[in-house]
Amino acid sequence: MGKKVKILVITVLFIFLGCVDALAAEEIYTVKAGDSLWKIASRYGLTVEKLKQINNLTSDRIFPGQALKVSSSIPSGQNAEQNADNNVSSEQASDLVYIVKAGDNLWKIARDYGTTVEELKRLNNLASDRLNVGDKLLVRGVVRDNITPSRSGNLIAGERIIEFASRYLGTPYRYGGNSPGGFDCSGFVYYVFDQFGISLPRTAAGQFQNGVAVSREELMVGDLVFFSCYSKGIDHVGIYVGEGRFIHSSSPRSGGVIYSSLNEAYYARSYVGAKRILR
Repeated sequence: MGKKVKILVITVLFIFLGCVDALAAEEIYTVKAGDSLWKIASRYGLTVEKLKQINNLTSDRIFPGQALKVSSSIPSGQNAEQNADNNVSSEQASDLVYIVKAGDNLWKIARDYGTTVEELKRLNNLASDRLNVGDKLLVRGVVRDNITPSRSGNLIAGERIIEFASRYLGTPYRYGGNSPGGFDCSGFVYYVFDQFGISLPRTAAGQFQNGVAVSREELMVGDLVFFSCYSKGIDHVGIYVGEGRFIHSSSPRSGGVIYSSLNEAYYARSYVGAKRILR
């Protein structure tokens, strides 16, 4: 009888511990202001697609206070490392030295390693964007080995742009400003894209002359959206973030850098078109 009780206790403990092991693998993250799916996915070694899948998300839109699963339950007896090894298209963590090749530039390297030009320059104490073949750069981030150039590549780059741009939400509007001390609309776009090694004209009208025209139905994250608010020409610009919204430096009265909707009457009436800079 005593032997049977002992076996029963051991069996129950085994089952219980197995359940605890599976539950412990499911981690919850609470979304904060300024977060994006790309930022959260990068932090937890996931792809945006995987993060959306485990949370049953149909769009990239998230909001502060939202609870997201950042890891799925792993069957008992299988640890997270083993589970990651089984995912052929998973991202690989990287902390290494990159040797500059012909045709490289800071924006291209930053894009491939999931960082910004600003961060690369900081890590390597670079005073300019100039690179020489054979230079060694410290790169830290995520190497995406399953991304093919095209729409997927544009989407990844666009999400990085938006993640960076969202850091400046609430920055005051300043006419003629193109620095974190204050931005006007085109100055904000100019500054954000410049951090990724993309040089744009300083005015909204000038920026409208760049890139490839896209219809509103074809808008992708990172595209520029243009408006004619006060004159007959282009006089306002923002960066598309998805779900019909864009981020821009609006006006002193509106609070500087904010999110707005293309469907708001004012912007729907003033909308002129969009350009794709990321190709």
